[in-house]
This record gives sequence, C-alpha cells and structure tokens, in this order.
Amino acid sequence: MLKRSVFILILIAAATVLPAAQSEREPDVMAIERASLERWAKGDPGGFLSHYAAGVTYFDPSQERRIDGLEAMTAYLAPLRGKIRIDRFEILNPNVQRHGDIAVLTYNIVNYQRQPDGTERATVRWNSTAVFQRIDGTWKTIHSHFSYTKPELK
Repeated sequence: MLKRSVFILILIAAATVLPAAQSEREPDVMAIERASLERWAKGDPGGFLSHYAAGVTYFDPSQERRIDGLEAMTAYLAPLRGKIRIDRFEILNPNVQRHGDIAVLTYNIVNYQRQPDGTERATVRWNSTAVFQRIDGTWKTIHSHFSYTKPELK
C-alpha cells in the first residue's frame, strides 16, 4: 500500500512539473528582449519592431506623450535606423513576473561605448519595463517604457 501511495504521488508530481517544463522550452521573454537589444546596439530597431504587438504603447523620456501603435512606433524609430552604436550593454537586475499569458520584464541596462583612446565608458543608464502578452502562441510586447536611471534634474 505504501509503495502504491508513493507511486501515485510521483505521478501527480510529474503531471504538475511537465507543463512547466514545456513552457520553459518556449522562447523566454528575456531572450526576446536581449535579441532586440543586440540588434538595437547595431543600429537596427527591427528587433523591437518585430516583437511589438499591433497595439503596442511606448513611453520614451524624449517624448512628451505616449506613442500608440506599431505604425507610430515604426515611424518614430525609422530616423534612428543605422544611427545607434553601442559597443556593449549590460543588463542588471532582470526580473520576469509571469501571470498566464502576460509577462512583465523589468531591468536596468547600462550602455557602453569605446572611446578614441580605446577605453570603454558607460554612456547611458536606463530603467526598462516591457510587458509581453502571448498572442496566438507568440510573445509580443504590448507596452514598453524606458527612463533614465537617476537623471540629472534641472
């Protein structure tokens, strides 16, 4: 009887773990964000654009108002294509809070550029929030927000 009870408990535990193991094989929102940032660092905003949902919203510290929709985001980022160059970035304190088909990713990011003398210097520090929704089985960004870390207020 004890062996049978232990066997049943193992089966229940396996049934509970299997769905989690399957979800781990799905593209992780952190991996999606990192791939988008890698393209951004090379001057290509297409990584972000390819993962934005049609109704994406975005807050940027250089804009007075929220940007609404993929079409508006594409227009906003178009002039930046090829003009951004980040030699290296470092993601700090990443945190993913997943609630069913919604995932909230928050992190700090430090961008570095190589200086003419060959040294590397941190050029900007950001706080970032990206809200993802699984739409038709694919993680899409439905909201993004970048702000400066400890900006100098005048």
